[in-house]
Amino acid sequence: MENDAAKNIGERIKARREALGMKRPELARRLGVEPNTLYRYEIGSIGIKDSIKEKIAQALGVSLGYLMEGKGLQSVPQRLEPEPIVPPQIYLPVLNQEACAGGGFNWSDVESEVKEWMPWPTLETGGPTGPDKPYFVRVEGESMIGANIDDGCLILINPNIEVRSGDIAYIRWQERCSVKGIIFYRDGRVELRPANKDFRSIWVEKEDIENLEVLGKVVRWLNMGVPKSIF
Repeated sequence: MENDAAKNIGERIKARREALGMKRPELARRLGVEPNTLYRYEIGSIGIKDSIKEKIAQALGVSLGYLMEGKGLQSVPQRLEPEPIVPPQIYLPVLNQEACAGGGFNWSDVESEVKEWMPWPTLETGGPTGPDKPYFVRVEGESMIGANIDDGCLILINPNIEVRSGDIAYIRWQERCSVKGIIFYRDGRVELRPANKDFRSIWVEKEDIENLEVLGKVVRWLNMGVPKSIF
């Protein structure tokens, strides 16, 4: 009788494992036993300790009663991996304007029409989300491709973060808006440096600083392009 019971338990273990698409080595790893030991469980050639039976039932998502006697269904829905935790999110505006990564373009105010709203992890905004809400704009041009900011991608600007020398910033210069690396010099000059060697830096002299406005730090970029057909 004991051998028959062990064999029946083993058959239920094997049937349930295969129904879940789980390989024997995977289940053995979850139980902390060797695959050969699990094989012997499944053919009923050796007994199974009560502590191991509980682990098997949990790993296969069945009740202990089902494992022992074939009675009852799953105790809980089977999840082979932990359920993912969704981080807190914030909706950020995608502005209906483009951040030039070239020579610049006519300025439109950052409060311009919102094209759409995009959910975004709060912890991935690079810093505070207030008092001014971070926002996305689309890049136009190739001057920043050396920083992985390609033509057509979205960049996330956070206006609440202090922009320091060496950062990539979204700036307004002479009524034109663009994304550039920014370097502050001791003599008062500011260099707006592209990341593409085929483009030249823009130099802002000390007496012209009042015409330069740093709108925020570029904290993320997203390639939102659609793949082209190869056919």
